[in-house]
Formats: sequence, structure tokens, C-alpha cells
Amino acid sequence: MSTFKYRLLTTSSGIIEGEKEAASKADLVNELRRSGHIILHINQIDKNKRFGFLLNRANKKAVLPFTQELATLLEGGIPIDKSLSILLSSQNNNTMKSVIEDILNGIKSGKSFAEALTNHSKLFSGVYINMIRAGEEGGVLPQVLKRLGAYQEKLQKVRGEIISAMIYPLLLSITGLISISALIVYVIPKFSEIFEGMGIALPFSTQVLIGMSHYAIRYGWISVLIVALVFFSYKKAMKDRRISVKIDQKKLKTPVIGNLLWKIQISRFARTLGTLLENGVSLLKSMDIVKDVLSNHYLTDILINVKGSVKDGSGLTISLAKRGFLPEIAVHLLKVGEETGNLDKMLLKVADNFDADTEQRMKRLVTAVEPVLILLMGTIVGVIVISMLTAILSVNDLKF
Repeated sequence: MSTFKYRLLTTSSGIIEGEKEAASKADLVNELRRSGHIILHINQIDKNKRFGFLLNRANKKAVLPFTQELATLLEGGIPIDKSLSILLSSQNNNTMKSVIEDILNGIKSGKSFAEALTNHSKLFSGVYINMIRAGEEGGVLPQVLKRLGAYQEKLQKVRGEIISAMIYPLLLSITGLISISALIVYVIPKFSEIFEGMGIALPFSTQVLIGMSHYAIRYGWISVLIVALVFFSYKKAMKDRRISVKIDQKKLKTPVIGNLLWKIQISRFARTLGTLLENGVSLLKSMDIVKDVLSNHYLTDILINVKGSVKDGSGLTISLAKRGFLPEIAVHLLKVGEETGNLDKMLLKVADNFDADTEQRMKRLVTAVEPVLILLMGTIVGVIVISMLTAILSVNDLKF
């Protein structure tokens, strides 16, 4: 059953609006016509949008305990509808409670678990839904849920490590920028007024600094506008597939950062593909899902081409290696996996290796960035302070 929103013209009440469930749009049209009303508009309600506001506020981490708890209940022999009812009654998160209730209602109306999850694709990814579908078809849903829990736990751990590594440099940069902005916009103009009243000849560095301060106060909004225009231009350019592919390709060639971004994408690819294959999803179907998991359009295009080659009978590893998608060590491991029939296990091993390597590289990068940021901010503040002190000391040159 789907939910439709309609607008009708009636002889008694004029225009009325409402919502109604029906098997299809055609069935609802026939039903409303039999009532004698004139149909102005009928639209199927997108449940993703219906619950969108709630889902945006939901903490996606709530999906992990939901998955683990549901796996435990199903392993204990409790039916899916009863298991969901138990989780619903014990759920404290109002958003998750609404989602579970909607899933439960979908199952009671005759939908499969995977079909019920598709109404909440903003919360449950394509990987999650397709693994559930494979688990239902193979009769191994509890085991699939258990593996999904492990998969999500690993992804959350990797994401958490990356975020933790970036927090300190980010806070340091923000604090430094705020301090420098305060000096330029508030402190320097105060000194400038004092110096102008004295009529002294200021050092060149102080004149430059005061000029920058006056520009920031009078025309700073132009700089903000330029930054905003650049940002929105970039976002718009990224919507053009050809431009976004070129930009993402250049990102991967960026010194130091490019290699790190590449390995993060490869790790995501390997873990997702390995998990899907491990749970019985076909290779071609898995590649369709994996390409949507990657955030780099250049690598996504490579996967689309590779899928065509695999469909024509080529090996996955060879096709990926030809297009430079994988590092050499990953190519060797995946070749062994294909030859021994353990491709899923080797993909997960590659993901683990790359996650460990990414973590080490992030730590080294942050260790190198921290002193550079401190030195840079200290230098800027030092130059400002010295320029002001030089001007203050030049007051001694005045003849009273």
C-alpha cells in the first residue's frame, strides 16, 4: 500500500485536500471518481521526505544498536514482527521509534523487511538494504544482521578516528583566525586613532598593518562575498558530472593529501564490496551499490567501466589494475582471493590494512600540521605585535 495526497473539487465543500492509502494511483483515481468528485491533483507521498526532518536530526549511530539488538532477538528464534515490537517498546529515541513503527507497519501490511527499509533510505544505506534483502532470500537474516553490525561498528571506528585526528588542528585554526581578526578589526584601529592624534611618522610595517585593518573594516564584506561566490561556484560545478570528475581526479593528485584520500576511498570500496559478497549479493549487483558509496566521482567512473568489463567476462582485479584503481599490494592480494575463491575475505583484509595505514598517516600528518599551524599563527600575531610596539616606541622620538 502507498500513501497519496490529493486535491478534489466538490459541489458541497469546494476544494478539499487529504491523504489516503491505496494499492496504486489508478485504484485511488477510480475510487475518487466513483464518489463524484473532480480530481485536481494526486501525488504519491515520498516517505523519505515525510520523515526527512526527523531523520536529519536522528543520530545515525542509533542504527548500530538497533541492528545488533535485532540480530540477537532473531537468533533467539523470535519472529521479525515480534522482535520489532520488542525494540519499539524499549526505544527511547523518538526518531528511531517512529522509524521502527513505520517498518513494523510495513511488514504487517505484507512487505518484506528490505522493502519496509526502503522508505527510510536516508537512515539505512543501499548496502544495508541490499544485504538485508540477500539475507531474507537466503534465509540467513540473523547472521546477516550480525555481520552488518560488525561492518557498521568498523566504519564508525574509522570515521571516529579521522574526525578525532582533525579536531585539534581545526580548533587551533579557528582560534587563531578569531584572534587575528580581533586584532585587525578592533585593537589596531584603537592604536591608529592614537597615532593619528600624535601626528608621528609611523614605521612602514605599521602603516601596512593599519591599511590592512582599514580595508578589512570597510571592504571586508567583499572578501566574504568572494569566498561565498567561490564556494557556491564550486558546489554548482560539482553538479556537472564532467567537471566533478576532473576536480576529483586532481584531488587524488594533490601532494600528501591526495594519496590519503585515495586510500580512504579504496578502503571504503573494499570493505563494502567484501561485506556484500560475503553475504551472498552478486558481484555485478554489489558493484552497482559500491559505486554509490564512493564520494570521488573519478573513481566512481572507473568502477562503472570496470563493471562493463566484468560483465563481458574479464576478471575484477585485472580490470581494476588496468585502470589504476588499486595500489599494487591490493592487486596482488585480490588476485590471490579470486584464484582461491576467497575474494570477499581478501577484500576485507585489504580494507583492514588500508584503514590501519590511513590511521597512521593521519596521525603523522596531524603531528606535522600542529607545529606548523602554531608557528604560522604565532608568526602572524608576532608581526602584528612587533609592528604596534615599533610604532609605540617611535613616540620617544617626539620632541616636546
